[in-house]
Amino acid sequence: MTQTKAADSEQLKQLVHPPISQGKLLEDNLIPKNQLISSGQNFDEKYQTIKIAQVAPPWFAVPPKDYGGTEAVISNLSEELVKQGHHVTLFASGDSQTTGKLRYYIDISLSQQKIPWTNCIEPEYHMISTFREIAHNQEKYDIIHTHLSSESDLIIFKLASQIKIPHICTIHSKFPFDKRKHNLGHGDKYYFSFAPHTPLIAISEEAKKNAIIDSKLPLNFIGIIPHGLSEYQFIQAEISPRKNLVWIGRITRDKGTKYAIEAAIKAKRKIILAGIVDTYLPESASYFYKEILPLIEEHRDYAEYIGPISNGEKVELLQKSYCFLNPIQWEEPFGLVMIEAMACGCPVISFNRGAAKELIKPGMNGYLATSVEEMVAKIALIANNINREQMVKNTWNNYSVSTMTKGYVLKYKEVINSVNW
Repeated sequence: MTQTKAADSEQLKQLVHPPISQGKLLEDNLIPKNQLISSGQNFDEKYQTIKIAQVAPPWFAVPPKDYGGTEAVISNLSEELVKQGHHVTLFASGDSQTTGKLRYYIDISLSQQKIPWTNCIEPEYHMISTFREIAHNQEKYDIIHTHLSSESDLIIFKLASQIKIPHICTIHSKFPFDKRKHNLGHGDKYYFSFAPHTPLIAISEEAKKNAIIDSKLPLNFIGIIPHGLSEYQFIQAEISPRKNLVWIGRITRDKGTKYAIEAAIKAKRKIILAGIVDTYLPESASYFYKEILPLIEEHRDYAEYIGPISNGEKVELLQKSYCFLNPIQWEEPFGLVMIEAMACGCPVISFNRGAAKELIKPGMNGYLATSVEEMVAKIALIANNINREQMVKNTWNNYSVSTMTKGYVLKYKEVINSVNW
């Protein structure tokens, strides 16, 4: 792993007020599009090995220590790209790890620093600093791959528009963002105005559909690439009798933690709950201490909270669990933990929202439900109707990191080679 501090103190002073708005700095040393491929060299030869600037949000380390679906996907993709011989520079927080090259401007991920999601200064500083470095070293990169997972990431469209390096962006979260919950205003409209034709990747059909309908923006989706799992993180699941239900995630109202507990109580089965609580956010803390914890304490025979867990602990827990409950309360664009559960031989029962209906094939890898009562009824169907061995096989066939990476490499080349970029 190559890891370097990205700026000394003098550079940091300059980066606090980068002259991006002047429209000059990022215009220096630009590479004309017609010079991207040298004469006498065809496209396939030139880009058999791609130089990629992988830009991650700074909220969680890459890979994440416990929670962080976007960061887990970025890590899986980056490591597979390096394995395939591509050159990856990962711009992320300093507590990240990669077999590629790591560059960072924030030492510790913002979540570890307990910085609220509503803060924009720190993540925008990370993005501005990252794109400033890329602008000064454009010959090092064939393409920039960014990842939109929160409102503070929107600045990437402004920054990328000032650099003549092909840019592709994966939208990981529901878009547009909820203006009632974020200090966003019409930021989505303003930021996208800088790069209305940015090639976008959706992570599910549902995510693409909702983004196009809800945003009312000229979004340029060029493909749908589902998330992929890395096999080295999973040992072969032992398909043996299982008893406990399981729920894993960030404990928030949107994730439906309370309904998972209620379903377990009604089904008279114990549920193990694991995940983080954003105690520095009043809404999350209130939900946990006023609604979740009292329910657990009242029904200790049926609910147990074990706190945050590592990826290894998550895999072990899923491989021992009867089924995963996912009473999601929002239009989740994917749901990485659902395919992680399936890969561990653990069927999923989810509320029918977001991408759940794309991931879950009733009777094969789980069931869909619309209420707690229906979820309880589906729990009883798991034992005699789900072939766990076949479910594991199908999951790896459809959601492997190699399949995901193949899709991205094709899109990288497509964008680089596009005369309309």
